[in-house]
Amino acid sequence: MRHRPDRLFLLTGGVQGLAFSWGLPAMVWWVVDLRLSPFRLAVLGTALVLSILVTETPTGVVADLYSRKYSVVAAYVVMGTAMALGPVTEMFGILVIWQVLWGVGWTLQSGAATAWMTDEIAHHASHSHRSAAMMPVEPQTAGDDPGADGDDGADDGNAGGGAAGSDPSRQVDGLIVRHAVFRSVGVMVGLVAATAMGAWSVRGSMAVMGLLAIAAAGYLAAAMPEAGFEPPRRRAGGAPRPARTSAWKDAISLWKRGARLVRRNPSLLAVTLSAAVAAGAWEANDRLSVLRLFELGLTELDGREAVLFFGATWFVMSALAIPMMTWLRRHLERSHSDQRSARRDAFLLARFLTVAAAGALALALSPWFAVALIGWAILDVAGETAYSLTEAMANRHADSSVRATVVSFVGQSQAAGEVSIGLALGTVAQIASVPFALAIAAALFAASAAPAAVVGWRTAASKG
Repeated sequence: MRHRPDRLFLLTGGVQGLAFSWGLPAMVWWVVDLRLSPFRLAVLGTALVLSILVTETPTGVVADLYSRKYSVVAAYVVMGTAMALGPVTEMFGILVIWQVLWGVGWTLQSGAATAWMTDEIAHHASHSHRSAAMMPVEPQTAGDDPGADGDDGADDGNAGGGAAGSDPSRQVDGLIVRHAVFRSVGVMVGLVAATAMGAWSVRGSMAVMGLLAIAAAGYLAAAMPEAGFEPPRRRAGGAPRPARTSAWKDAISLWKRGARLVRRNPSLLAVTLSAAVAAGAWEANDRLSVLRLFELGLTELDGREAVLFFGATWFVMSALAIPMMTWLRRHLERSHSDQRSARRDAFLLARFLTVAAAGALALALSPWFAVALIGWAILDVAGETAYSLTEAMANRHADSSVRATVVSFVGQSQAAGEVSIGLALGTVAQIASVPFALAIAAALFAASAAPAAVVGWRTAASKG
């Protein structure tokens, strides 16, 4: 396992899913047991994403400067601590603090994990090519024709890429989507554990899941290699400079390069704009959807019964996301990082966001519980697929030296949308109604498809 960065990257997806599944007992505890108002639920979400907004880019820069591996390890220690301590008290102010801590932990790994994997795969491919070049060439006879037995000589993907193994960039795209599949599997496993423990104690399940995240961090610290990453000062020749001044100069330089790349690359700019608007709509649904379903037909459930119901529902939605992620991985592995591929990916992102808008509208306006539940499932699957495609597109257009920073820029744009839109829709839900706020969120999902669609049309026009 230690020498397989692809497998370790997929494992981080499973741990990510475990961290996500903590939201099941947490949301049930907040909504059913503590009876938090829509506005207070929005405040919890805003505290989370505001911490992400403030720390996303700085933590990405730190990962690019010092270590992507230890940034990932620290992430799960911090998140696990917040998860374990989250149910200790019912004081609302303390609940907000744990949300902030969880958000800081999330940013430590959000750009670093993908950047770490990309560099490790590239290092592995480079090392393999050098080793092959140094091997003596055997004389080839007539019976040694590589095509004689139908073998096209394609690499079998030792680093975990299958057919994409001979092309590191396509392999990385596929691994990003497989990471999302493993995240869904991690969510499913976590939901089973949370539901089983929630039947005993909702708050106890929250604490146990936090301890599991910390244990996973310990394993990653021991197993993850970091041969493909070299700190910027070492790449520059290691000239002796004052360490404190050098670190700040490197950080500012990396931040500026990442911002310049996002601003000048149309695909990255479209991804950033779409992510910002969609994330705001997603935040509102994330905080209010359980409350909406609870009001439609679950008011008689207590905390343990609600954990069982929502655990089963989220399990099914995670299972439905897996075939979509598998299809997306195959789509990305077949495509190349060229103009035609960028156009197809942009249109695909717009379609997924439009489907998410339709699901959100059904959740918001349907008076029937079953239709609202189906709409929630459609929104969840389409949104998860769009999120994975967004990360793959950002990673594809980012330079290796600022990859974690650029991916973090996309994460920061999402956090900005969540802070500005999520809290506003929580206020609307408090003053007007939850369905009205969710209907606005559905409209925002539709609007978020526009930047990606515009880039697709412009790319098609320029090619024509």
